[in-house]
Amino acid sequence: MGAAADALARLRAGGAPLDRAEAAAAAGEMLDGRCGGGGGGGGADGGRLAADLLQLMAGRGETDAELLGFLDAVSARAGRVDLPPPLGPRAIDVCGTGGDGMRTVNVSTAAAFVAAAAGVPVAKYGNRSSSGGTGSADIIEALGCDLWAGPAAEAAAFGRLGVCFMFAQAHNPSMGNVAEARRIAACRTAFNVAGPLTNPARVRRQLVGVSSSRLVEAVPRLLVARGAELAAAVRSSDGMDELSAGAPSDVCEARAANGNGNGGGDAGRPGPSVRRYRVDPSSLGLRGGGSAEPSDLRAGSPAEALRLLVAAIDGAAGRAVQDTVELNAAAAVYVGGAAADIPAGLEAARGAVESGRASRLLDGFVAMCGRPERLEEARRG
Repeated sequence: MGAAADALARLRAGGAPLDRAEAAAAAGEMLDGRCGGGGGGGGADGGRLAADLLQLMAGRGETDAELLGFLDAVSARAGRVDLPPPLGPRAIDVCGTGGDGMRTVNVSTAAAFVAAAAGVPVAKYGNRSSSGGTGSADIIEALGCDLWAGPAAEAAAFGRLGVCFMFAQAHNPSMGNVAEARRIAACRTAFNVAGPLTNPARVRRQLVGVSSSRLVEAVPRLLVARGAELAAAVRSSDGMDELSAGAPSDVCEARAANGNGNGGGDAGRPGPSVRRYRVDPSSLGLRGGGSAEPSDLRAGSPAEALRLLVAAIDGAAGRAVQDTVELNAAAAVYVGGAAADIPAGLEAARGAVESGRASRLLDGFVAMCGRPERLEEARRG
C-alpha cells in the first residue's frame, strides 16, 4: 500500500496519529494524484481513499504534526515568487483560512492595501471563494487584473508599489488533484489550513484569520515551526475569521525565539514565544464605538463586494466596514513591525486612509496590473 492507504488503515484501527513525515508522505501522494491502491494511479478509488483519510483526520482534529506535514507537502509543490530588495525581506501576508460562512466584504484584501500604504510591504496570497462569497482572487480579477500573470509580473508590482497579489491556483496547481477528495469529504480538511499558509513569496511574517478557536493557537505555532519570525492568528467572538469591530476577538501570536524563524522546537532549540490575548473594539476608539454587526459587512453580490472594498480603501465606506478594515490593517501594521501594538497600528492605518495614500496605492496597482475603468466603475457604485 501507499502512504495514504497505510495512514488510513492505521487511523481506522485506532492507531497513533501520523507524525510529520508520515503526514507529508500521505499528503504528497494526494497532491500528486497517486492515491489509489498500492500507491498507484488516482482515479475514483484514490479520491474516495483520500476523502476517507481527510474526513477521519478532521473528525478527530488534526494534530500539529499532521498539519505541519500537510504544510510541508503543499509548500514543496508550490511555485516561488522572488521579491526584490529592499522591501522583499520585510514582506508580510494578510490572509484567512476561510470557512466562517459570513459572506462579508473581503476584509483581508482591503486591509492589505491599507497596511501597504501605511508602510508595511504586503505579498498577498489568495484564491477564489469556495463558499459562495467573494474571495480575494475574485476581487482582484474584477479589477481587470490577470490572475495568471506569473512570478515576474508579481515581483515587478511588489518592487514598484510595495504590494502584489499572487493567485493560489496559478502557484499551486497540485491542489487541483485533491479537489475531488475534498468535495467527497464534504468538510473542512487539513488542506483548508495548509493551502492559505503556503505563500509562494515565503514571507516571514503573517496575519491569518481562522474559522475555529482550535486554530487560533495552532496556526501561529505551525508557521513559526516552518520558519516564520512572527505569526498571528485572529478570530472574533461573533464568528468572523477577522478582527471584529463589534465584538471581542481572540489573538494568538507566536514569535521565533531567536528572531530568525528557527523557533520550531527542534532538538536543542527553544520553542517560540507564544502570547494569547483579546482585542476589545469598544476600547480602541473606533468611530463606530465597537457596535458593528457581521450583517453590516455582508456583500450581496460580487459587484457590491468590490464597491465596498474600494470605498473602504478610499475612506468612504459605512462605519462598520471602515472600522473593520482599518482594525485589521492595524493588526497587519503591527505584525509587520511598523507599530508597537494594535492601537498604534490603528493610528497608522487611519493615517494611510485619511491622507489618501491607500487610495493612491490602489490606483497605482490597478494602473499597473488591471483596468482603471473597472476601478472607476466601482467608485461610481
